[in-house]
Amino acid sequence: MPGALDGLKILDLSWGIAGSLGALLLAERGAAVSKAEPPGGCPFRDYDGYAVWDRSRRSVTVDLKNPAGLEAFRALAADADVLVETFRPGVADRLGIGYDAVHTRNERLVYCSCPAYPDGHRLASHHGYDALVQASSGQQWEQPGWRLGPIFLHMPMPSMAAMFLVPTGILAALLAREETGRGQHVRTSLLQGAFLYTTQIWTYAEQAPGEFWTVMSKSYPAGSHQEMVFEVANGDWIHTSIMSGLTPVKSQDAILGVPEASNNERYAMLSAEERAQITPKRQAAYKQRERDPLIAEFRENNHAVEAIVPMGASLGGAGEPHAQLAANEMVATVEDPDLGETIQVGVPIHLGATPGAIRGPRPAPGQHNDEVFGALGYPPDAVAAFSGAA
Repeated sequence: MPGALDGLKILDLSWGIAGSLGALLLAERGAAVSKAEPPGGCPFRDYDGYAVWDRSRRSVTVDLKNPAGLEAFRALAADADVLVETFRPGVADRLGIGYDAVHTRNERLVYCSCPAYPDGHRLASHHGYDALVQASSGQQWEQPGWRLGPIFLHMPMPSMAAMFLVPTGILAALLAREETGRGQHVRTSLLQGAFLYTTQIWTYAEQAPGEFWTVMSKSYPAGSHQEMVFEVANGDWIHTSIMSGLTPVKSQDAILGVPEASNNERYAMLSAEERAQITPKRQAAYKQRERDPLIAEFRENNHAVEAIVPMGASLGGAGEPHAQLAANEMVATVEDPDLGETIQVGVPIHLGATPGAIRGPRPAPGQHNDEVFGALGYPPDAVAAFSGAA
């Protein structure tokens, strides 16, 4: 069954999470994505994540500093619908593959740039990585954590947000092309990804009142969310929601058999002193209860609650995907040529008429040189000369 984007040709010149995963979302909707790498392959291939991020596409190697290689790349761009690049602003122009250079030969090309910082930003010329964008955008300073002061975010939030901005911008430009007949330059960045997430909540922490640190912090000092994570019997753990919007039949404290809080439904609004009195009693009561029967009792009384399980238990275990997740196509077994059998995240969007699919593991560097360049009329000896295979 064809994918929704069958026939769309994408040239992927990106590295990092945002560009690679942004292209992946389109590849598994049916787009034919060719990743262009330097001779020998992308230097970041050794990072485990790339085994997933670069799947479902072909790989070509090309030396852009070789005049023949530069011309071959321009020929690929002239035959493409979309180009994705993640160079610092100005680098693609210096290489001779910037928007103006390639758009003159292919007016329908949608050219997507996703550097760390946008063109014109004071840090645009800096080498930018997710953690540095976290630092410069204010994310690390605003993230409460195990101590006061800035905290490193283990989730690469700027990249994970920009990963959605890349295909969103591309698809919007492709839709506009249906009306105008012309492509355009789509610009986003990791910095813009960081600010995409801060539209949800932004607090000027230095000016925040003391209650901010107790209510919003993750673990130091322990805020209300952290205090709803409880150890139960046998070393198991559960999380009870304090913001589910449900109206309980019996309160949490009634179920546990501890003295009632003054406002069970708005625990976050209790004073720090009252929480300090009641939380230890709750913790002791939770430890006396078996996880599964306690969860069942909470649900019978209209509470939102879940067991806290390791990631391995969520995805499956013992080398096999979880049966339900496999049935929902949320995890899949992929045979990687370097790593062997791997369990990977599946295709995250389901379309009834044009379903997506994993279209193969990450290719070897230059695995499709002859196939891709051959379709443009390049003989094998010419391909070998500019791809680094000679």
